[in-house]
Amino acid sequence: MPKRTKDWDSVDREMAAKRDGYHPTAVLRRTKNWIHRVKNLPLYNTNDDTWTYKIHYIQKTIGDPPTPRAYHSAVLTQDGRIIVYGGIDKAATDDLVILDVSQADYTWSRANVSTKSPLSRSYHTATLVGHYMFVIFGKNNEFLLPTTPNEVFILDTSDKSNYKWVSEFDPNLILPTPPTAPTPPRTPTPPTTQDQNLSTQNRNLGIIILPIVLILIGASFLIYFYRKRRLSRLDMFVHFPQIN
Repeated sequence: MPKRTKDWDSVDREMAAKRDGYHPTAVLRRTKNWIHRVKNLPLYNTNDDTWTYKIHYIQKTIGDPPTPRAYHSAVLTQDGRIIVYGGIDKAATDDLVILDVSQADYTWSRANVSTKSPLSRSYHTATLVGHYMFVIFGKNNEFLLPTTPNEVFILDTSDKSNYKWVSEFDPNLILPTPPTAPTPPRTPTPPTTQDQNLSTQNRNLGIIILPIVLILIGASFLIYFYRKRRLSRLDMFVHFPQIN
């Protein structure tokens, strides 16, 4: 098999401020930017490898921003929601917050969770599969163990107004069914030269056959009336014998 060589490259541009314990989130579906802060969001454009790092260029957000944190996770849903979970700054209290990036103004909000939530975590991973966010490993705020537990938590994100931690999931919701595209109307195919020639031949053949059929029908009527008249004349000359 042919081998492919991948080379690392560096961005020789002005950079955003250095930081630790952050979580980048790629919003490639719409803006092709990476977002990795909380209130003011430096954006990295993957098309031209540039940062919008200056204050008057930094993406502003509205709404209720979360508390400062590090070592959290963030996933992007298909409808443009960045779900930020966990993290630590002494202790993370609002551990599930939403950043809506589907509109021009990015909006923070706190998730409405209708089920009992697990202990807030940090140093974990979160992966979105369909409508479900899987949270794995990490440490919680009560027990900072030297090793990470192997617990798995599942968050149902299908209803943006009601998030639910679940113990099982519906595989049918993992990959949403794409909408069925309407069938475009069929464009009539213009007739080809061969079709036009065939149509002309059929029309000419019909013009020839029709008079022949009419002549045959007329001849049949003439023969019929002629024979009927002839039989009538023969009946006039028939003499019956007289009985004495």
